[in-house]
Amino acid sequence: MKQLTFLATIALLAVLTSCEKPVPHEDEKQPVIEVTYETINGCWQLTHLNGESLLDESMMYIDLLAPDDKSEVARYEMWDNLGSMYMRQTTGSYTISKEEDSYILRGTYDNGVGDWNEEYRVVMLQGERMQWWSLSTGVCLEFRFAMERPEVFN
Repeated sequence: MKQLTFLATIALLAVLTSCEKPVPHEDEKQPVIEVTYETINGCWQLTHLNGESLLDESMMYIDLLAPDDKSEVARYEMWDNLGSMYMRQTTGSYTISKEEDSYILRGTYDNGVGDWNEEYRVVMLQGERMQWWSLSTGVCLEFRFAMERPEVFN
């Protein structure tokens, strides 16, 4: 239920902000990096939603863990307070696939809720930035690499 609330909040924010500001577009001057489990490995902080900075009190971190070998599953741990005044933790697994010229990110939750409601086209830009574009709604989430795991993970 919390994941549905989180995704509904993101969808609502997207609807409310999509007409006011243009969605960020890929910076043609910055080379795009191949999206692999190794290149997205690490902790990422959500900084923008459809080109708008998050409010000061809102935060989301996702720690993407690459599998050690081909037989293991890629895992994530996410902390956020979007749509709530309290931090909440979500864990699960994710996959990356290359489809035509795009890298697609899909995930599942550990708590039995099932798959993510969205699939994302992922674009990695040099300078430690990553953009997730929703395939169904066009919502753009922009992340920056966090050098250290924030205290909320501890």
